[in-house]
Amino acid sequence: MPIRRTSELHGHRWSAPGIRYFVTACTQGRRRGLDARQQTDLLIGSAKASDALGDTTTIALCIMSDHFHWLFELGQRLTLGRVVARMKAETRNHLAADGLAWQRDFFEHRLRAEESAEDYGRYIFLNPYRAGLVAPNGSWPGWWCPRPELLRFTEHLDSGGAPPPEWIGEAVPRNLVVGE
Repeated sequence: MPIRRTSELHGHRWSAPGIRYFVTACTQGRRRGLDARQQTDLLIGSAKASDALGDTTTIALCIMSDHFHWLFELGQRLTLGRVVARMKAETRNHLAADGLAWQRDFFEHRLRAEESAEDYGRYIFLNPYRAGLVAPNGSWPGWWCPRPELLRFTEHLDSGGAPPPEWIGEAVPRNLVVGE
């Protein structure tokens, strides 16, 4: 069994206000259950609270069964690590009631100035479709995008929020495949 070196993640973490981040956090052992309505509502509520405090400005959030992807701009008050730690702390007890716990660390990617949030937003939106968790013509209850005008692809969703069928089979850019 390989030795995990998650502590090395901290050494390269760069946290700066006004920067956009793509974050993935997983349940311990990749145990499933985050997609239960109660957990989904809890995580979306935590992201909304973070936005309300000005600690983040969420672009998109997608909760899968054993992880979530969160695309946001970091606010002035807290570091990136503190924002994610607070979300995990706020949801820890509710997850524990369902036998779930968070993995110790998380993955983050700092979007460079020239990188568009569009590709990341579309990737996390399509994640449950590609995983077969939702029918191609369905909508995923774990998707939250408070300002869809920030992501142009949302203009192409049908009236129920489903993507065009051809999107689901598209190749995923290699640098975006994280946690699936």
